[in-house]
Amino acid sequence: MNPPNNSKKSQTNRINILFIARTYPPLVGGMEKFASDFYTFMNQYVNTELIANRVGKKNIIPFFFRVMIYVIFHAKDYDIIHFNDAILAPLLPIIRIFSNAKITFTVHGLDIVYEKFGYQSLIVPFLKKADRIFPVSRYTKEQCINRNLPAKKLSVITNGLDFSQRITITDKDKRSIHSKLNVDIENKKILLTLGRLIPRKGHSWFIENVFTKLPKNIVYLIAGDGPEYPHIQSIVNNLGLSDRIFLLGYVSEEEKAYLFQLADLFIMPNITDKNDQEGFGIVLLEAGSYSLPVVASNIEGITDAVIDGVSGKLVEEKNAHDFINTILNIELDRNIIFEKLRQQYDWQIISEKYYDEFIQLTQS
Repeated sequence: MNPPNNSKKSQTNRINILFIARTYPPLVGGMEKFASDFYTFMNQYVNTELIANRVGKKNIIPFFFRVMIYVIFHAKDYDIIHFNDAILAPLLPIIRIFSNAKITFTVHGLDIVYEKFGYQSLIVPFLKKADRIFPVSRYTKEQCINRNLPAKKLSVITNGLDFSQRITITDKDKRSIHSKLNVDIENKKILLTLGRLIPRKGHSWFIENVFTKLPKNIVYLIAGDGPEYPHIQSIVNNLGLSDRIFLLGYVSEEEKAYLFQLADLFIMPNITDKNDQEGFGIVLLEAGSYSLPVVASNIEGITDAVIDGVSGKLVEEKNAHDFINTILNIELDRNIIFEKLRQQYDWQIISEKYYDEFIQLTQS
């Protein structure tokens, strides 16, 4: 997509945005990547000021008060105040006192469905008072509506990816991955999963119900860390699959890029967990940016991150037969995956959608 046109460029000095990110790089994760890309690309259109928490959950209370003090003195300087997720929604009435800025939120998934510690009664009532809410998928929008957020305030804008940032792989990165595997993968079909090891990702279910029924020439690489790591490793050991399933733990961005190029299929076998849901699934776009086809559960926000039949195949949740059949018989044109995804999810396109929404708000 082309850069902003001249008419839009002429308006950039008239819009000032304060972007508040509760979690931001060098922290690692989908929300952090979203926040970084949002800030980078929105600066093409508007004057964007960033306040970000870069040190993790332990800093959330100090960060809350830091933001509160800042908006008390500076909120009047902005036309839009945009939050990277819903958790800081209780700041909304404070901002209203000191500014006429439009207040907007991106909602990712867990930040709307979380139920512990009175979260729903604390966050959702404030979120209802926002000027605009941007769910990252149709599923996330449904969860907003289920919590009585006004439908007229909801506008779905999916996550995006900077498709120009594919990483060049060095021999060092290749050696690093192969040393972690410590096995010959020549003439093997390689399945890859990458992400945080938590129950809703479905790794354990997939190993026990699908992988055990796949041919012996198929290996499964599981990259990432998390609380499920010991449990998954135990299942692998108990089933005698340690020569075909490899838990790689944390991998660098360079190693991740190499894995995307090494694998034959990316697998995302999510299962429903009422306490933790997939708002989108940015890793599905990352895999596609290296032309790697995906096979994923047809649930939640995943359905907005896969172009079914083009970038991958969506399979009914926990349908072992269909997962097996799809893995063994999937035939997609890898030559078109990158371009088809780029046409729909490139951050240049996503940021322009945000820009158009912000313009409408400031003119209303």
